[in-house]
Amino acid sequence: MNYKKLTAVFMALGIAATCFSGCGLTEGNGGTSASEPTKAAATAAPKPTKAAAQTGSGSQSGNTGNTSSEAEKEITYINGVLTDSDEDSVTIEYGSDGDFNQTTFDISNADIQIGENKKQGGPLAANLNLKIGYYVENGDYIAVSVYGDGSESMTPSWVYNYEMKSVSGNVRYNDDSTMTIETGSDGDFYEMTFDISSAELDIQVDEVIGVSGLRTSLNVDVNYYVKDGVNIATYVYSDGTEYFSPSQLYNMEQRNTQAEEDTQEYEESGDADYIDEEEETSEDY
Repeated sequence: MNYKKLTAVFMALGIAATCFSGCGLTEGNGGTSASEPTKAAATAAPKPTKAAAQTGSGSQSGNTGNTSSEAEKEITYINGVLTDSDEDSVTIEYGSDGDFNQTTFDISNADIQIGENKKQGGPLAANLNLKIGYYVENGDYIAVSVYGDGSESMTPSWVYNYEMKSVSGNVRYNDDSTMTIETGSDGDFYEMTFDISSAELDIQVDEVIGVSGLRTSLNVDVNYYVKDGVNIATYVYSDGTEYFSPSQLYNMEQRNTQAEEDTQEYEESGDADYIDEEEETSEDY
């Protein structure tokens, strides 16, 4: 009996334990549901930070890229003299005072205008004065515009090495390749000979005789440089009128001045009155 009672007690305790266990599982499920938002929130919490970091990084990278791109494509303008060119590039020289540089520009997509003409392709003529608008990309100089008024000139280094000079004088001798002029002043006159084989001759038509062309007795203005001891003329201008040479004019002026001085001295000496008296006596006689 006691054994049965004990058995019954243990059975009752087992049922109660089973019941409590089931109730505990139900409450456990509810507890699990309550804890899941905490876990999800904890998992979700880093995502905005990570996304923000990615966005910030991407934005920073984008800004850096745009700034660099804008800086590289900022248009700069430079003037120079063309030294070489082909279908896709031109090289110009620029600088001053002995500091000269040459840079090659990609002109494959550039807007090219020489004078009033749009350039469609092919090499440009050497010695053109050009103004180039360009930007730098990956170390290359990319031209967006190439403009020239059509004028030409020597490169800056050439002008520096062979400094241009000018002189005026009267032509004493000339042929197709040389010209000799007389120049100077105040009694100090000398002759200079020039190589004119490649010079530009700008001789106006004489209104009296109706001819132009370089010839003796013309007063000329000469632009030239000295190379290996030779005067190389680049430009010769004359109004087309013939004159006496500087030495001839000077000598004529000197003679006229001397004659005037002699006359004045003669008149002041009193000899003039004596001559007048003789002339009057002769006429009376």
